Amino acid sequence: MSVSLAILGGGAVGLTLAARLARAGHDIHVVTRRAEAAACLADGLVAEDAATEETFTVSVGASTSVPPGVPVACCVRGDGLDAAVAQLAGVDARTPTVTFQNDVGFEARAARHLDTVIGGVWRETCTALGDARVRFQTDRPARAVLGLHPEGRDDTVEAVAELLRSGDIDVGVSACIAEDKWLKLCVNLTSAPNALIRRSDHTAAAFAEIKIRLLREAQAVLSAAGVIARSCDGRDRSLADEIAHHEQSISAGTSARALPLYNQVWCSLQHGTPLEADGYHERILALADAHGLAVPTNRCVLAALRTAHADRGGPERLAAQDLLA
Repeated sequence: MSVSLAILGGGAVGLTLAARLARAGHDIHVVTRRAEAAACLADGLVAEDAATEETFTVSVGASTSVPPGVPVACCVRGDGLDAAVAQLAGVDARTPTVTFQNDVGFEARAARHLDTVIGGVWRETCTALGDARVRFQTDRPARAVLGLHPEGRDDTVEAVAELLRSGDIDVGVSACIAEDKWLKLCVNLTSAPNALIRRSDHTAAAFAEIKIRLLREAQAVLSAAGVIARSCDGRDRSLADEIAHHEQSISAGTSARALPLYNQVWCSLQHGTPLEADGYHERILALADAHGLAVPTNRCVLAALRTAHADRGGPERLAAQDLLA
């Protein structure tokens, strides 16, 4: 059986994508940076359900080399993209490549060296538990958005979308993927308080209020800058809907995440790995400065995030009130 998809990167998103597609019967090849990680995957990839802790194990190919002639989902961290793109270009620059990095701008960087770049948005919280074990909600679909960079859609995008849909992934195809990427960036602004604030405060009104303020500041900044952030098919909440969702969670007491799923910020604070979320706040701050807008909550959260990361104090360390600028 020929390889259906190569997945570059064995982190949380890469392993989740591999597990879902391999469970659907596809031959998936995971490309890792370390040979030890590839060796672990040779014994099988274990997916653990976040709610029940039940597992399933799938077989995937694994190595440190990209197999030629197949589409690639690039799931490496943003700071590893340039090296990943160089590796892909060295094999075949014509290889269709999906860039599943958070933040905006990675598609343009990849397109300098690759002929066909498909912007990707992954909208599922998942946690890598090791080189060959990942946790997500195995009984429900994931959500992803794909779109040709810089805009449009074609047969290649549609084919990759169909492949992902077969793995129980709800895939939207966007004619302007930058809009979906900006929406996801704004939603990701709430990742830092989720990771920084102690668990006992996750039902407090202040916890939801921080996220509301982050999103309102982003909404104002994007409006001033003329940046559109929206879902291609309406299946993802708009910024206004996100704000309303957090407002409703204050009265309903539903702001706390019940399942043991930890975002990338939490994992970075726990293990001391490089941050990515600081870049989301930097984007908002740069636009705010350019348009003379105040974004005190984003500034406060960014400062707290960098302090927590620098002193290795770990996640869930602050009271919610500490982040109300």
